[in-house]
Parts: sequence; C-alpha cells; structure tokens
Amino acid sequence: MRIVNLIGVGPGSPEMMTTQAIEAIRNSDVLMGASRALKTAGDAASGTTIETYEAVKTEEMLDYILNHPEKRVISAVFTGDTSVYSGAIPLRKALLKASGSDGNDDSEDEDRSESIDIRNYAGVSSIQYFLSKRSISMADVKLVSLHGRHKDMIPLIRENKFVCALLGSEDTVSNISEELIQFGLSSVKIIVGERLSYPDESFTVGKTREMRGKMFDRLAIALFENDDAITPIRSYGIGDEHFERTGGVPITKRDVRALSLCRLAIRDNSIIYDIGSGSGSMAVEAGLASPEGKVIAVEINQDAIDTIERNRYQFKVDNIRIVRGKAPECFSEMEMQKPGERKNVANDGPLPIPDCVFIGGSKGNLQKIVDWAVNSNPDVVIVINTVTLESVAEVLEIEKRLTDYNFEMVEIQATGLERRGSYHMHHAENPITITRISRR
Repeated sequence: MRIVNLIGVGPGSPEMMTTQAIEAIRNSDVLMGASRALKTAGDAASGTTIETYEAVKTEEMLDYILNHPEKRVISAVFTGDTSVYSGAIPLRKALLKASGSDGNDDSEDEDRSESIDIRNYAGVSSIQYFLSKRSISMADVKLVSLHGRHKDMIPLIRENKFVCALLGSEDTVSNISEELIQFGLSSVKIIVGERLSYPDESFTVGKTREMRGKMFDRLAIALFENDDAITPIRSYGIGDEHFERTGGVPITKRDVRALSLCRLAIRDNSIIYDIGSGSGSMAVEAGLASPEGKVIAVEINQDAIDTIERNRYQFKVDNIRIVRGKAPECFSEMEMQKPGERKNVANDGPLPIPDCVFIGGSKGNLQKIVDWAVNSNPDVVIVINTVTLESVAEVLEIEKRLTDYNFEMVEIQATGLERRGSYHMHHAENPITITRISRR
C-alpha cells in the first residue's frame, strides 16, 4: 500500500514544524507542494536529498500521485495547519474518491485504483501563531479566508468584535478600509501581521483611515477589531419609518415583509434574489439575516436603485448586489455561476445560483421568473407577493404546471391603529397573497 502524507509545515519558519512531520518528510520519496512550503520542509529536513515536485492545484497533485505508482511515499506539504483553510482538505477528498474510499464504493467495480494510506500531520496555523502574539483566544474570533475568493466583510465586522482574515492580495486591507469608512465603521482597528515566524516578521496597527492605500504581503493576516460590534438578533420586521423612501417607489410593508422573509427560510450563507426590489426593504433585511450570503436586488427603476443604495449604507449592509434590468431577461445578458460554485460572490462577474427568490414585482413576467428560478436551482425556495386577483390566478396556473412543487398560499391583511386626536382608528392595508413554492 502506498502512503501519502498531508503535512502542515506551519507559518514558515522550520522551527515551527513538529518532529513527527519532519520525520515523515525524511522518509519520503517525493515532496510536493507550493514553493514556499517546499522550502520550509526542505530546510527542516536538511541533510537529506528528496525529489521535489512543485504544484499548487489539487488536480496537479492528484495526477502526479496517480501517475507515479513507483513513488511509494509521497508527502504533500502545505503552509499552516492541514485543517485550517488548507489545500490538504480537497486533496484528501480527491484521494479518497480516486481510491474508492469516499463512501461511494461499488463492489462490482473491479477497475479500482490501488488503495492509498493517507496520513495527516498537523502543523501550527499562521492564524494560531498570529492570535497568540496578540493574546487573543481563537474562540472569540470569526475566521475568514480571502485567498482567491471574494467575501463581503462589512456584515462580519459589523457583528463580530474580532474578524481574522487570511489576505488574498497586496491591496486587500486598503480596499476593506475604504469600505469600512463608506459604511460608517471608521473606528475599526486593524492589525496586519507579515512574514510571521520569520526573523523579519512585522505587525502594523492602525485605524481604517491610516490603512487606506497601504500595501501588504499577499500572504499576510489581518485582524479587524470592532469595539462597537452589534450582536445580531435574527428577527424580521424593521419599522417602515426606518427606511429611506422616495415618492412613487414601492416598499414591502413591515408585517408582510416579516411573514415573507420567514417563508424564504434564509440561512447565514444563502443566495437570495429580490425581484422588483423597490425601496430595498426586503433586500436589506435579507442581507442582515444572511451575513455570509449575498442578496441580488433586481430593479429597473433608477429612483428605486438610488433608494436601495441609500438604504444599503444606512443599515451597513454591503452584501447586496444591485442588478439593473427586467427579470428574467436581464439575467440572459449576464454569465451565471455553475451549480455548487459560489466562492466568489462578488459585486461583478458571474451571478450566483439562487437559494431563495422573492418576487415582489414581476412587470408581467411572473411565469418566466418562476421558470428561470426552478431551472437555475430545482431546490430553490420562491416566495411571491401578489395584490391583484389576476396575479393570484397566474400563480394558480403556474401551480398546474409545476407538479413537483408544493404551493402554500395565504392571504393576509394587516390592520394598524392610528391616533386621530384623542381617538385611535383602525387603518387597514390592502390584502396581500403570499405564496411559497418549494420542491416536494
């Protein structure tokens, strides 16, 4: 049986490596990994001559392992720890699948690759090292990786006192600082650690305005400290008076909004489409409910788009992407991500596949929008708000076609109390039909 070692080499200094990892490297036929990890491993096992293969992508490593059966012991080395945002994780999954040990074994398949003994050697992660230098417990920190991916940082920093991020480029801290200032979070303290564990390691400390324009090592770590972090209460129904309004631009009223959001079943990382976003009240509350997700607010009216923008900043919700156009035609002009591909849910580039779709305004395209949603993701949850009997009839026609889906419909009418002098009068809103569509 061949052996593949997955080894974490720590932050960078060979002195940070474990004796077990060094011994495993010394007994290897081949070392593979990125140049930085290879150098650390080579320095730690000095005095030995081991063949090296430089590779970063999982596919490259897997191909080498499978195509070189003569190499009986291969050590794949990774910076940091193999369990913290490490390339060791996808490589292990790929090896298990290739060797038929991923839980999907087919006993009738005789053309199975040779079994591989995968051995894991933990290392000291750069995050652990960084936080220990700052005397901060990892249990108090929200961890984020920005290596090769986009992440909306405002919701995370808004809700957590400590957010620790593995940076992805030299200007990442500068860009986040600019956003923090725009969203009214200029008091956030930022600490950046570079060249961790090396003799020339350095720490830079400053507020957001001091960090604008500064460049840092792309493999650095940044800690965002927000003493004014607000612990979120996951509930719906922000008062209508708290939203910016523009004459003629509709808003989904508080009580209807709360019930509609409940029916969407939003998670912390959901991808939510708000079709016919209007003033953006649904988009804002969905964004607050899904700090690690993304809201795509679709709106054709420029006054409405301007209102959504103002509400984004007022509620410090940067995980809203506005798409101008009429759905679903506007989507055909844009590239969509592939199913399961959601690591880069940015404000430009391909649109993500929806988990939830709210339709508050369809511009006569209700059937087309529903078809687009279920074709994009058969497991999507759709919530539709309709006011007219004609729209309700259209929903019932859609129900006849989508026999694989549940349609739950409820008509509600909210009646509030208004003070009129010394009296309180009932004030009734128009009845709304809320429809939830989900796969059986």
